[in-house]
This record gives sequence, C-alpha cells and structure tokens, in this order.
Amino acid sequence: MYSLLIAEDESWMREVLVNADYWKHCGITRIFEAGNGEDAYGILQTEKVDFLLSDIRMPIMDGLELLSRIQDTHPETIKVMLTGFDDFEYVRTAMRLDAHDYMLKPVHDEEMLQLFLRLARQKNERQAEKLRRAAEESKWNHGRQMLREQLLASWFSGKKTDENGIRQQCRELGIHWQADRYVVMLLEADRLHALLERYSRRDFNLLYYGIRNIAEEYVKESGRQYYLFELDERIVIWCESTEHAQDMESMLERIRESVKRFIKVSVSVGVSGRHESESEVFQAYMEALNSLKMKMYYGNDRATFYESLILEDRRKTFGRDLQVKLFNCITAGQVEETEALLAELFGEIRRNPVPAQQMDEMLQAMAHMLRESRERAPEAESGHAFDEWLAKARTFDMLDELRQFVTEAFMAAASEGAKQKMQRKSKLIVDVLHYLEEHYMEDISLQKLAERFFVNASYLSRLFKEEVGEIFTKHVMRLRIERACRLLRTTRMKVYEVSEAVGYRDVKYFNKIFKDITGMTPADHRSLSNT
Repeated sequence: MYSLLIAEDESWMREVLVNADYWKHCGITRIFEAGNGEDAYGILQTEKVDFLLSDIRMPIMDGLELLSRIQDTHPETIKVMLTGFDDFEYVRTAMRLDAHDYMLKPVHDEEMLQLFLRLARQKNERQAEKLRRAAEESKWNHGRQMLREQLLASWFSGKKTDENGIRQQCRELGIHWQADRYVVMLLEADRLHALLERYSRRDFNLLYYGIRNIAEEYVKESGRQYYLFELDERIVIWCESTEHAQDMESMLERIRESVKRFIKVSVSVGVSGRHESESEVFQAYMEALNSLKMKMYYGNDRATFYESLILEDRRKTFGRDLQVKLFNCITAGQVEETEALLAELFGEIRRNPVPAQQMDEMLQAMAHMLRESRERAPEAESGHAFDEWLAKARTFDMLDELRQFVTEAFMAAASEGAKQKMQRKSKLIVDVLHYLEEHYMEDISLQKLAERFFVNASYLSRLFKEEVGEIFTKHVMRLRIERACRLLRTTRMKVYEVSEAVGYRDVKYFNKIFKDITGMTPADHRSLSNT
C-alpha cells in the first residue's frame, strides 16, 4: 500500500497525527516522522515515500526549503503543507514548488480524512493510467519487434527481394545498419529431431528462448552492432565483423559452453564469410547455412566458418537418371536394389560433401517420390504425411542418421510396391516367383520352369513379362545380383565365392553382369558399403 512522511516540529502535534485512525482508510500502512525539514530530507533519500505532510515553519530547514530540494527528485511524492491563517504568502510559494494541497491549523480529523481519501484516489487513478500506458507501450514494442523479426527472416531467406521496399520497411521499423562489414551466424540445437520428439512445442520454444537469451547476452557484451531473429528452428545473428577473427571464435565458444551448462543441450554454429553490402544478406545467410550443415560430416557442438570450407556444387549427385531409377525400383517393389542405390548415393555424398541447398533439394525430390509412389496404392496416405517426413528429414544432424531415416522410408515404399505388385499377379506367376526366390542359384531355364508348372513355355514367357514387367532371364539375373549385393555387404566371402553362391560359375561373366546392373564392380560395391 502507501507510505506517509509527517514532518512537524511540535512533538505533541506530530504524535497526534502519527497515531490517527483515519490513515488506514486511505490505504496508508507505513508512517515515517521527522521533527524538521533536514531529518525529513534524509528520510526521503532512503525511503520510498508516497505522501508528504509537512509544516511550513520548522527549525533548521523549513517546509519551503524542503519542497525546493525535492521538487525535481521526487515528482511522484504527493506533498501537503500545514500552515496557519497568516501564512498565505508561504502557501503560494509552496504551491509553486509543487505542493499538491494545504491544510490550515488546527487540523480536523474529518477534513484530513477527506483530503487524503481524494489524494489517494487520484494516485490510484494515475498509477492505473501509468500501468495502462506501460502495457500499451509494451504491447506496441512487442508487436514492432515481431514485425522487425518477420521482415529480417523474409529478407535473409530470400523470400523478400524488393530492395526499395525492404529499405522503406527497415526505416519504418527502426532497423538501421551502420557497421562497415558483417557476418551472419546461425545457431541450431544439435540432434534437433530428438529434441522435437522429447519436448512439447511449448517446452521446445522455452528451450530456444533460453539459447537465444544466452547468445544475445554475449553478442551485446562484445559491443558489436547486431540484430537477432529466428528462422526455421534456428537463431540468426546479423553481426558486425571485426578484423580479429579470434574474438569471434572466443565469443562463440563461450556461447556454446554456457548453453551446455545452463540449458543442458549442445549447439552448432555456422558463420558466413564477411560482407559489406546489405544487398548480400541472402548470400551471407546461405553461406552460414552451408557452414552449419557441415556438422553432418564433421560432428556436433562446433563452430564452422565458411571461409574455411571447400564446397563444390555437384548438381549430378542426385540427377534425373538416378531419380528415375530409384523411383522405378520402389514402384516395382525391388527392395534390395533400392537399398543399393541409396547406399551408393550417400557414399558419394560422404566422399564429396554437398551444399545445404542441394541437400535440401534432394530431400524435397525424395519426399515427392515417396508421395507419388503411395498415390498409386489403393489406400494412399495424405500429402500432409510426406510434408511431415520432409520436415523431420531436415532436422537430422549426422549423415548416417539421415541415411538410415531415408533408407527406412524407401525400403518401406519398395516393400509396399512389392506387396501391391504381388497382389496383382495370377496364382501361376506368384508360385513361379516364390520358386525362383528359393532356386535362383540353380540352372533354371524357362523351359524347365514351364515343365515344372505344366504350362506352355511361350504362354509362361508372355504372362511373366505382362505381370512382372520384365522378361524371365532379366528377372533371374537381377535376383541373383540382388542376393550378391547382400552377400558382399554382410559376409567376408570372396568375389568368386559370391559368384558361385548366386549361380554364376564364371566369375568374369558375373563381374560383367554385376556392373551392367549396378553400375559398379563387386569390389567397389563392398568398399562403398563399408564406408
């Protein structure tokens, strides 16, 4: 509630005022007392005083000098002066010195009560108005900050490109970049996919709020100009760059250590090259993103600087031919060939790291392929499910984790393709395929197979091509090579032993067929599988 200071030199009068019952009705719960202006001034320097009730005439320091001293320093304190009938000039002076009201001696209880009830009500109203204005200002500032961060996110991600429009909005939102050179830094919590599974969205946002506060504290402490915002589950810092790179490295190390200590997670950081023009912020952002994504190859909990990277834009890593081949495999239900193609793809990516944008384009293409393959099924999943798959794929830190996640999805799609394919086959072809699964390594001809199932060889050849989608000899050849791939990956058998195990007595012929189907030699396939 409120506090009151009573400054009165007559002790009996001061005692009467201090012990009056009406103060509690005015919300006054703390009362200080002083016998002169100097003592009152001392109390005002150390205590919060809401109301001052002071006599004008006092020894050592009178009430007018007391008002003069606190006029500028205590504008929120409401001052009421006590005076006699012949002190009117003193009253006029007191009012000029910011006194709010006065009372004539002798003081009557009812008059005092009514005066302080009115003053307390006015103070309540002023405080309520002050709080309302503060709330409105806070709300406006928060809204302005959100608009500022939305603009920066759209600008840096390349969604907003109109330079004149951007400059205008920056002026309106108070974004004034003055540094000569800058870098863009991206902070991302490691093992993001695990965090998203462990925490609710609210708790995850609180976690990132903590990381953001720690990062901002250290950047602010460095004295650099900066703007900070969030984009795609990452914290973006547009930060002034100095000549001393070791200062930046030290700051980022302290940020990472503090996050581990207080938030109990690790973060990785990607830092762009240094730029001068504000028109290059999208380029700087992509450099930072490429640097951050190197944790897929180098590991978590580190800062990677773009200037130290050597990246080649290998657009053919997941080119059209490979996409078509992979799509055909999953729709045809070729599980092992699907697995082999993905092993080859990710082996190439490990040997030659790709830029973040190309990796994202590859994941988008894969999500589209999975969606297209499922749409051919009788009970197709919604497109939303594949949007979620893509979003999760983007959260993986390590290449091996991403490879496993992608492979599981494509193997499941290929298994579904095999299931659908099997359901469309006649009983004769289903029985033939089951027989081939168990006897592919034997000397099997179409004629022998037709005799075993008591049908005409020409009829079996035509039916096999119609329902399986390839001729009999091609199917047996592919089946053998699929089993060979599995043996190369899972055993220590020599190449000639694998050749004999899958039905080829001539290892040179086996090597030729293997390369025709997989695009690589058996030795290369085994080496790739072990990387």
